[in-house]
Amino acid sequence: MKSFPADDPHETVSSGASRPVLGGKVLVVDDERPNRLYLKKLLTSYGCEVFEAVDGPSAMELVHHERLDLILADVVMPGMDGFELCGAVKKLTATRDVPVIMVTAKGQIEDLKKGFDLGAMDYIRKPFDARELVLRVGNALALKRSNDALAHWKRRVSHELELAGKIQQSMFSMEPLFSGPFEIRIKYRSSMDVGGDAFDVIELPDGRCCLYVADVSGHGVAPAMISSMLKATATELIWTFYERGPAFICNELHVRLCATLNNPAYYATMLMAFYEPATGRWVCMNCGHPDPILICGGKPVPFPAGHGGIPVGMPLGPARPFAEEDQTVLEALPGMHILLYTDGLTEARHRETGEECGEEELEKLFVRVAADPYAVNRPAALLDLMEAEGYSIGHDDCTAIAVRMTEPGKVLIERNIAVETQAVSDCTEEMERLILEQTGEDLAARVRLVAMEHAMNVVEHSRLGAHETMWMQLILDEYGCRLVFTDQGREWDISRAGAAEPGFDEYAEGGRGLLITNVAADCVERYRRDSKNVVSYIFRRQTD
Repeated sequence: MKSFPADDPHETVSSGASRPVLGGKVLVVDDERPNRLYLKKLLTSYGCEVFEAVDGPSAMELVHHERLDLILADVVMPGMDGFELCGAVKKLTATRDVPVIMVTAKGQIEDLKKGFDLGAMDYIRKPFDARELVLRVGNALALKRSNDALAHWKRRVSHELELAGKIQQSMFSMEPLFSGPFEIRIKYRSSMDVGGDAFDVIELPDGRCCLYVADVSGHGVAPAMISSMLKATATELIWTFYERGPAFICNELHVRLCATLNNPAYYATMLMAFYEPATGRWVCMNCGHPDPILICGGKPVPFPAGHGGIPVGMPLGPARPFAEEDQTVLEALPGMHILLYTDGLTEARHRETGEECGEEELEKLFVRVAADPYAVNRPAALLDLMEAEGYSIGHDDCTAIAVRMTEPGKVLIERNIAVETQAVSDCTEEMERLILEQTGEDLAARVRLVAMEHAMNVVEHSRLGAHETMWMQLILDEYGCRLVFTDQGREWDISRAGAAEPGFDEYAEGGRGLLITNVAADCVERYRRDSKNVVSYIFRRQTD
């Protein structure tokens, strides 16, 4: 049925006012040609680019090919009516945000509700009132522009946060540290692209080591920037003052953070620990952070009582709140497991009960992980176990650092090997002999094969001289062997080191990635850490 406008299409919105420019691409869908012509003439005069469609299917073709800003759809049309058209537009991801105004001669509330339920934003009744129509179209186009600008801003912010997160995570290495007295592994998961946790493991002169974990208050960009600043500042202070101990360094860090932030809303809980190789002790400073969890002999043991202090950066109390007597000394027993963590783990809630994990439950879970001989990366295994037990750990940043103290009785060999053929041959022969003395399995042959291939790779391709050395450690227990090599030669091409095409080792001549080592060992890990190449091989005992 034809309908006629109540007003002249050239009449302005208000008498004497200049004609506003609406702009935008508008699709008019109506099976009545006079209605289409009227709407096109009216809207074109207000600066709109108007497209016409005689029915729903032809309208959908235009929807797919044009970036529309608004659709005016007649409700009553043969075939696909306006309601069906509106529903089809809103189902498409690319067009669900395009506003749809229903044009109808009906006025029943049921029709209005049906249109709104399908996603229509407005109604215009026939016969048209030019002023009302222009105002409603103008509002719809303005809202579309506003929503487009907001969506563009969100995409830009999301992209920038993603980039910032990648930059931030590049500052926080999760690569493990292997040394004679211990092995340290880290797992970090941020709740957003950027996170507020900070952590590091730093090898220092004379066999010393510093590790720390920190948790900046709050969530979002500001805590992420503070955590990055904390990490950079802590690194400088640790290298400069490592002989002064953790309390002194935490004081210096506290002073600098207070001077920069001067805001009681932003601070960081922190636990810093220094390993002293001469005494085999960890000297710890706790700045308002949860105490580490200790496992020894398969059972939890209490962390030594200490005084601790306020979080670093909190502008309360004395300017230098940490004293040497506040430090806690931990005697590192052979085989001891030490877990440092942020409260994202203990505050993780169970998906069914809503209860927090808490320190007691976390301790039980870590006992299980520490007892698992096949858990290579225990921090990662701990987070996986928490999720398997029903805890949601994605609502806050989660950092877990696990230290496993070496059991000297299980170390078969630990030495620096000269980067030359005879030294390699002698050492690998000794490895095989020592393993055979304790086991009659094929373990010895596999270890010697991998050790020889790896060490000769270093000799031939690392560009190190014969006067230089590579460090190695071989540990044997009831479950198998762990063999670790480090060298300061040219960097491995880790992306190509996993070549596994049978019968072809294209990377052997180029060095730094031998196929045979990947096949003979049960687990291979390769890293570049502190200008060193680090490779860990794990060999499992044969089981019946």
